[in-house]
Amino acid sequence: MGLQIGKSSLSTSDRIDFFKTLAGWLNAGAGQMSLAEAVRNTCAAFSHDEYASLGPQMDLVQREVEAGQTPFYQAISQARLGFKSQELAVVEAAERSNQLRQAVPALVSAMEVQYQGRRELWMKLAGPLGIGIMLIILSLGVLIIMLPLVIQPVLDRKPESYNSFPFILQWFWVASVWLRSHPFQPIVVLVLATTLFFCRNTYALRPYWLKFTLWWGVSRKLIVGFNAMVVVYFLPALVRSGMPTYQVLEQLSGCVTNPVLASLLLAAAEDHRNGLRMSYAVSAIPFRASFVNAIQAGENTGAIAERVEDLQTPYKLELERYIRQVTSTIKFIVMAVLLPFFILATYTSLVGPIFALMEYR
Repeated sequence: MGLQIGKSSLSTSDRIDFFKTLAGWLNAGAGQMSLAEAVRNTCAAFSHDEYASLGPQMDLVQREVEAGQTPFYQAISQARLGFKSQELAVVEAAERSNQLRQAVPALVSAMEVQYQGRRELWMKLAGPLGIGIMLIILSLGVLIIMLPLVIQPVLDRKPESYNSFPFILQWFWVASVWLRSHPFQPIVVLVLATTLFFCRNTYALRPYWLKFTLWWGVSRKLIVGFNAMVVVYFLPALVRSGMPTYQVLEQLSGCVTNPVLASLLLAAAEDHRNGLRMSYAVSAIPFRASFVNAIQAGENTGAIAERVEDLQTPYKLELERYIRQVTSTIKFIVMAVLLPFFILATYTSLVGPIFALMEYR
Protein backbone atom coordinates (compact mmCIF):
# COMPACT_ATOMS: atom_id res chain seq x y z
CA MET A 1 0.00 0.00 0.00
CA GLY A 2 1.54 3.31 -1.11
CA LEU A 3 1.72 6.49 0.88
CA GLN A 4 -1.19 8.78 0.05
CA ILE A 5 -0.50 12.48 0.13
CA GLY A 6 -3.36 14.91 0.63
CA LYS A 7 -5.61 16.46 3.24
CA SER A 8 -5.77 14.64 6.55
CA SER A 9 -8.52 16.87 7.94
CA LEU A 10 -10.75 19.76 6.98
CA SER A 11 -9.43 23.29 7.41
CA THR A 12 -11.64 26.09 8.71
CA SER A 13 -12.70 27.14 5.20
CA ASP A 14 -13.29 23.48 4.30
CA ARG A 15 -15.51 22.97 7.35
CA ILE A 16 -17.49 26.06 6.43
CA ASP A 17 -17.98 24.68 2.90
CA PHE A 18 -18.95 21.29 4.34
CA PHE A 19 -21.68 22.71 6.57
CA LYS A 20 -22.77 25.11 3.82
CA THR A 21 -23.19 22.18 1.42
CA LEU A 22 -25.03 20.18 4.08
CA ALA A 23 -27.37 23.12 4.77
CA GLY A 24 -28.10 23.44 1.07
CA TRP A 25 -29.07 19.77 0.78
CA LEU A 26 -31.11 19.82 4.02
CA ASN A 27 -33.20 22.74 2.77
CA ALA A 28 -33.46 21.53 -0.84
CA GLY A 29 -36.95 20.71 -2.04
CA ALA A 30 -38.60 22.74 0.71
CA GLY A 31 -36.79 20.69 3.33
CA GLN A 32 -38.15 17.32 2.22
CA MET A 33 -34.77 15.61 1.88
CA SER A 34 -33.83 13.23 4.69
CA LEU A 35 -30.71 13.72 6.78
CA ALA A 36 -29.17 10.49 5.48
CA GLU A 37 -29.60 11.59 1.86
CA ALA A 38 -28.23 15.07 2.59
CA VAL A 39 -25.22 13.56 4.35
CA ARG A 40 -24.64 11.15 1.45
CA ASN A 41 -24.65 13.97 -1.09
CA THR A 42 -22.42 16.15 1.07
CA CYS A 43 -19.90 13.37 1.73
CA ALA A 44 -19.84 12.54 -1.99
CA ALA A 45 -18.90 16.15 -2.77
CA PHE A 46 -15.99 15.96 -0.31
CA SER A 47 -14.60 12.61 -1.46
CA HIS A 48 -12.85 13.49 -4.73
CA ASP A 49 -10.40 15.96 -6.28
CA GLU A 50 -8.54 17.81 -3.52
CA TYR A 51 -10.52 15.87 -0.90
CA ALA A 52 -9.73 12.42 -2.33
CA SER A 53 -7.58 11.53 0.67
CA LEU A 54 -10.62 12.07 2.91
CA GLY A 55 -12.70 9.55 0.93
CA PRO A 56 -12.47 6.74 3.52
CA GLN A 57 -13.47 9.07 6.35
CA MET A 58 -16.40 10.45 4.34
CA ASP A 59 -17.50 6.90 3.50
CA LEU A 60 -17.42 6.10 7.21
CA VAL A 61 -19.67 9.06 8.02
CA GLN A 62 -22.07 8.09 5.24
CA ARG A 63 -22.27 4.44 6.33
CA GLU A 64 -22.81 5.27 9.99
CA VAL A 65 -25.59 7.77 9.30
CA GLU A 66 -27.35 5.57 6.74
CA ALA A 67 -27.22 2.61 9.12
CA GLY A 68 -29.25 4.66 11.57
CA GLN A 69 -27.32 3.51 14.62
CA THR A 70 -25.01 6.51 14.97
CA PRO A 71 -26.09 10.17 15.12
CA PHE A 72 -24.57 12.49 12.53
CA TYR A 73 -22.64 14.57 15.09
CA GLN A 74 -21.09 11.42 16.52
CA ALA A 75 -20.22 10.10 13.05
CA ILE A 76 -18.28 13.22 12.04
CA SER A 77 -16.58 13.23 15.44
CA GLN A 78 -15.45 9.61 15.09
CA ALA A 79 -14.19 10.27 11.55
CA ARG A 80 -11.67 12.79 12.95
CA LEU A 81 -12.22 15.32 10.19
CA GLY A 82 -11.10 18.29 12.28
CA PHE A 83 -14.45 19.61 13.51
CA LYS A 84 -14.19 21.80 16.62
CA SER A 85 -16.00 21.09 19.87
CA GLN A 86 -18.34 24.09 19.54
CA GLU A 87 -19.30 23.05 16.01
CA LEU A 88 -20.07 19.52 17.17
CA ALA A 89 -22.04 20.92 20.12
CA VAL A 90 -24.30 22.95 17.82
CA VAL A 91 -24.87 19.98 15.51
CA GLU A 92 -25.52 17.63 18.45
CA ALA A 93 -28.07 19.91 20.10
CA ALA A 94 -29.77 20.65 16.78
CA GLU A 95 -29.94 16.96 15.84
CA ARG A 96 -31.38 15.99 19.22
CA SER A 97 -34.10 18.64 18.90
CA ASN A 98 -34.68 18.03 15.16
CA GLN A 99 -33.57 21.58 14.30
CA LEU A 100 -30.69 20.88 11.91
CA ARG A 101 -32.32 22.72 9.00
CA GLN A 102 -32.45 25.92 11.04
CA ALA A 103 -29.27 25.55 13.08
CA VAL A 104 -26.74 24.55 10.40
CA PRO A 105 -27.17 27.76 8.31
CA ALA A 106 -26.80 29.79 11.51
CA LEU A 107 -23.66 27.81 12.35
CA VAL A 108 -22.27 28.57 8.88
CA SER A 109 -22.82 32.30 9.41
CA ALA A 110 -21.08 32.19 12.79
CA MET A 111 -18.10 30.25 11.42
CA GLU A 112 -17.75 32.58 8.42
CA VAL A 113 -17.71 35.69 10.60
CA GLN A 114 -15.17 34.16 12.98
CA TYR A 115 -12.92 33.06 10.12
CA GLN A 116 -13.17 36.33 8.19
CA GLY A 117 -12.60 38.38 11.34
CA ARG A 118 -9.34 36.61 12.13
CA ARG A 119 -8.20 36.72 8.53
CA GLU A 120 -8.98 40.42 8.16
CA LEU A 121 -7.19 41.21 11.43
CA TRP A 122 -3.96 39.47 10.43
CA MET A 123 -4.04 40.88 6.91
CA LYS A 124 -4.34 44.45 8.18
CA LEU A 125 -1.68 43.97 10.84
CA ALA A 126 0.80 42.26 8.50
CA GLY A 127 1.63 45.44 6.55
CA PRO A 128 2.52 47.79 9.44
CA LEU A 129 4.33 45.03 11.35
CA GLY A 130 6.32 44.03 8.26
CA ILE A 131 7.32 47.63 7.56
CA GLY A 132 8.34 48.12 11.19
CA ILE A 133 10.56 45.02 11.18
CA MET A 134 12.19 46.06 7.90
CA LEU A 135 12.93 49.56 9.25
CA ILE A 136 14.58 48.08 12.34
CA ILE A 137 16.74 45.76 10.20
CA LEU A 138 17.72 48.56 7.81
CA SER A 139 18.56 50.91 10.69
CA LEU A 140 20.79 48.27 12.28
CA GLY A 141 22.47 47.72 8.91
CA VAL A 142 23.24 51.42 8.61
CA LEU A 143 24.71 51.54 12.12
CA ILE A 144 26.70 48.32 11.92
CA ILE A 145 27.89 48.31 8.28
CA MET A 146 27.58 51.66 6.54
CA LEU A 147 28.59 54.12 9.26
CA PRO A 148 31.96 52.49 10.13
CA LEU A 149 32.99 52.54 6.46
CA VAL A 150 33.04 56.35 6.41
CA ILE A 151 33.73 57.33 10.04
CA GLN A 152 36.30 54.79 11.19
CA PRO A 153 39.05 55.85 8.69
CA VAL A 154 38.71 59.46 9.86
CA LEU A 155 39.03 58.54 13.54
CA ASP A 156 41.95 56.23 12.83
CA ARG A 157 43.83 59.11 11.21
CA LYS A 158 42.72 61.89 13.56
CA PRO A 159 40.89 60.72 16.74
CA GLU A 160 40.26 64.27 18.04
CA SER A 161 38.04 64.96 15.01
CA TYR A 162 35.25 63.14 16.86
CA ASN A 163 34.69 66.28 18.94
CA SER A 164 33.91 68.33 15.83
CA PHE A 165 31.16 65.98 14.67
CA PRO A 166 27.52 67.08 15.16
CA PHE A 167 25.81 65.70 18.25
CA ILE A 168 23.52 63.39 16.26
CA LEU A 169 26.48 61.90 14.43
CA GLN A 170 28.32 61.39 17.72
CA TRP A 171 25.28 59.68 19.22
CA PHE A 172 24.86 57.30 16.28
CA TRP A 173 28.59 56.57 16.30
CA VAL A 174 28.39 55.57 19.98
CA ALA A 175 25.47 53.30 19.12
CA SER A 176 27.43 51.85 16.20
CA VAL A 177 30.47 51.15 18.41
CA TRP A 178 28.30 49.47 21.04
CA LEU A 179 26.51 47.28 18.48
CA ARG A 180 29.80 46.20 16.92
CA SER A 181 31.27 45.53 20.37
CA HIS A 182 28.24 43.43 21.29
CA PRO A 183 27.30 41.77 17.98
CA PHE A 184 25.16 39.09 19.59
CA GLN A 185 22.96 41.47 21.59
CA PRO A 186 20.51 42.28 18.74
CA ILE A 187 20.31 38.57 17.89
CA VAL A 188 19.64 37.69 21.53
CA VAL A 189 16.93 40.33 21.78
CA LEU A 190 15.31 39.13 18.55
CA VAL A 191 15.44 35.47 19.58
CA LEU A 192 14.14 36.29 23.05
CA ALA A 193 11.23 38.37 21.69
CA THR A 194 10.34 35.67 19.15
CA THR A 195 10.55 32.94 21.81
CA LEU A 196 8.39 34.87 24.23
CA PHE A 197 5.80 35.47 21.51
CA PHE A 198 5.54 31.83 20.47
CA CYS A 199 5.65 30.63 24.09
CA ARG A 200 3.09 33.15 25.32
CA ASN A 201 0.50 30.41 25.85
CA THR A 202 2.75 28.20 27.97
CA TYR A 203 1.89 27.58 31.61
CA ALA A 204 4.57 29.97 32.91
CA LEU A 205 3.95 32.92 30.58
CA ARG A 206 0.23 32.68 29.86
CA PRO A 207 -1.03 34.54 32.99
CA TYR A 208 1.31 37.47 32.33
CA TRP A 209 0.41 37.60 28.63
CA LEU A 210 -3.32 37.58 29.35
CA LYS A 211 -2.91 40.25 31.99
CA PHE A 212 -0.93 42.47 29.61
CA THR A 213 -3.30 42.07 26.64
CA LEU A 214 -6.33 42.89 28.79
CA TRP A 215 -4.48 45.78 30.47
CA TRP A 216 -3.37 47.51 27.26
CA GLY A 217 -6.38 49.46 26.03
CA VAL A 218 -5.82 48.80 22.31
CA SER A 219 -5.54 45.02 22.62
CA ARG A 220 -8.34 44.90 25.21
CA LYS A 221 -10.80 46.55 22.82
CA LEU A 222 -9.77 44.19 20.06
CA ILE A 223 -10.04 41.05 22.20
CA VAL A 224 -13.40 42.00 23.72
CA GLY A 225 -14.79 43.19 20.37
CA PHE A 226 -13.75 40.05 18.49
CA ASN A 227 -15.09 37.65 21.12
CA ALA A 228 -18.31 39.63 21.51
CA MET A 229 -18.90 39.32 17.77
CA VAL A 230 -18.24 35.57 17.92
CA VAL A 231 -20.68 35.19 20.82
CA VAL A 232 -23.55 37.09 19.17
CA TYR A 233 -23.18 34.90 16.07
CA PHE A 234 -22.88 31.56 17.86
CA LEU A 235 -25.45 32.19 20.61
CA PRO A 236 -28.50 32.31 18.27
CA ALA A 237 -27.33 29.10 16.57
CA LEU A 238 -27.00 27.35 19.93
CA VAL A 239 -30.34 28.63 21.21
CA ARG A 240 -32.15 27.62 18.03
CA SER A 241 -30.68 24.14 18.30
CA GLY A 242 -32.83 23.58 21.37
CA MET A 243 -29.98 23.56 23.88
CA PRO A 244 -30.78 24.75 27.44
CA THR A 245 -29.53 28.28 27.95
CA TYR A 246 -27.06 27.38 30.69
CA GLN A 247 -25.51 24.85 28.31
CA VAL A 248 -25.46 27.56 25.65
CA LEU A 249 -23.21 29.62 27.92
CA GLU A 250 -21.01 26.59 28.58
CA GLN A 251 -20.58 25.96 24.86
CA LEU A 252 -19.88 29.64 24.22
CA SER A 253 -16.91 29.37 26.59
CA GLY A 254 -15.36 27.06 24.01
CA CYS A 255 -16.07 29.49 21.17
CA VAL A 256 -14.21 32.48 22.56
CA THR A 257 -10.45 32.74 22.15
CA ASN A 258 -9.58 34.42 25.45
CA PRO A 259 -9.36 32.19 28.57
CA VAL A 260 -10.44 35.01 30.88
CA LEU A 261 -13.65 35.56 28.94
CA ALA A 262 -14.13 31.77 28.75
CA SER A 263 -13.93 31.51 32.54
CA LEU A 264 -16.46 34.34 32.91
CA LEU A 265 -18.86 32.53 30.59
CA LEU A 266 -18.45 29.31 32.59
CA ALA A 267 -19.14 31.21 35.80
CA ALA A 268 -22.23 32.77 34.21
CA ALA A 269 -23.38 29.32 33.10
CA GLU A 270 -23.03 28.01 36.65
CA ASP A 271 -24.94 30.98 38.09
CA HIS A 272 -27.66 30.54 35.48
CA ARG A 273 -27.88 26.81 36.22
CA ASN A 274 -28.38 27.66 39.90
CA GLY A 275 -31.41 29.81 39.12
CA LEU A 276 -30.05 33.26 38.27
CA ARG A 277 -31.60 34.83 35.20
CA MET A 278 -29.43 34.67 32.13
CA SER A 279 -29.29 38.44 31.73
CA TYR A 280 -28.00 38.86 35.29
CA ALA A 281 -25.58 35.97 34.94
CA VAL A 282 -23.83 37.48 31.90
CA SER A 283 -23.69 41.02 33.31
CA ALA A 284 -20.14 40.43 34.63
CA ILE A 285 -18.83 39.72 31.12
CA PRO A 286 -17.16 42.91 29.76
CA PHE A 287 -19.25 43.13 26.60
CA ARG A 288 -21.24 46.20 25.66
CA ALA A 289 -24.41 46.91 27.63
CA SER A 290 -26.46 46.17 24.52
CA PHE A 291 -25.57 42.47 24.90
CA VAL A 292 -27.15 42.22 28.36
CA ASN A 293 -30.10 44.34 27.25
CA ALA A 294 -30.72 42.09 24.24
CA ILE A 295 -30.72 38.96 26.41
CA GLN A 296 -33.02 40.62 28.92
CA ALA A 297 -35.43 41.64 26.17
CA GLY A 298 -35.24 38.12 24.75
CA GLU A 299 -36.05 36.59 28.13
CA ASN A 300 -39.11 38.83 28.47
CA THR A 301 -40.37 38.06 24.96
CA GLY A 302 -39.19 34.44 24.63
CA ALA A 303 -37.00 35.32 21.63
CA ILE A 304 -33.42 35.41 22.88
CA ALA A 305 -32.00 34.23 19.55
CA GLU A 306 -33.78 36.96 17.60
CA ARG A 307 -32.82 39.77 19.98
CA VAL A 308 -29.15 38.75 20.10
CA GLU A 309 -29.17 38.28 16.32
CA ASP A 310 -30.05 41.97 15.99
CA LEU A 311 -26.61 42.76 17.42
CA GLN A 312 -24.66 40.91 14.75
CA THR A 313 -24.29 43.73 12.24
CA PRO A 314 -23.52 46.46 14.84
CA TYR A 315 -20.94 44.25 16.55
CA LYS A 316 -19.32 43.34 13.25
CA LEU A 317 -19.02 47.04 12.35
CA GLU A 318 -17.68 47.74 15.84
CA LEU A 319 -14.99 45.09 15.41
CA GLU A 320 -13.97 46.61 12.07
CA ARG A 321 -13.61 49.95 13.83
CA TYR A 322 -11.43 48.36 16.53
CA ILE A 323 -9.25 46.75 13.86
CA ARG A 324 -8.77 50.14 12.20
CA GLN A 325 -7.81 51.61 15.58
CA VAL A 326 -5.20 48.91 16.20
CA THR A 327 -3.68 49.25 12.73
CA SER A 328 -3.68 53.03 13.11
CA THR A 329 -1.85 52.71 16.44
CA ILE A 330 0.79 50.42 14.94
CA LYS A 331 1.17 52.72 11.93
CA PHE A 332 1.63 55.66 14.28
CA ILE A 333 4.39 53.82 16.16
CA VAL A 334 6.08 52.98 12.86
CA MET A 335 5.78 56.50 11.47
CA ALA A 336 6.57 58.37 14.70
CA VAL A 337 9.39 56.19 16.08
CA LEU A 338 10.89 53.68 13.65
CA LEU A 339 10.75 55.75 10.45
CA PRO A 340 12.42 58.86 11.96
CA PHE A 341 15.09 56.61 13.52
CA PHE A 342 15.81 55.05 10.13
CA ILE A 343 15.89 58.46 8.44
CA LEU A 344 18.32 59.81 11.03
CA ALA A 345 20.51 56.72 10.74
CA THR A 346 20.55 57.11 6.98
CA TYR A 347 21.29 60.83 7.36
CA THR A 348 24.40 60.06 9.39
CA SER A 349 25.66 57.74 6.66
CA LEU A 350 25.10 60.49 4.08
CA VAL A 351 26.69 63.38 5.97
CA GLY A 352 29.45 61.21 7.43
CA PRO A 353 31.48 61.30 4.20
CA ILE A 354 31.19 65.10 4.13
CA PHE A 355 32.75 65.42 7.55
CA ALA A 356 35.29 62.77 6.60
CA LEU A 357 36.36 64.80 3.59
CA MET A 358 36.57 67.93 5.71
CA GLU A 359 38.95 66.19 8.10
CA TYR A 360 41.17 64.97 5.25
CA ARG A 361 41.73 68.48 3.93
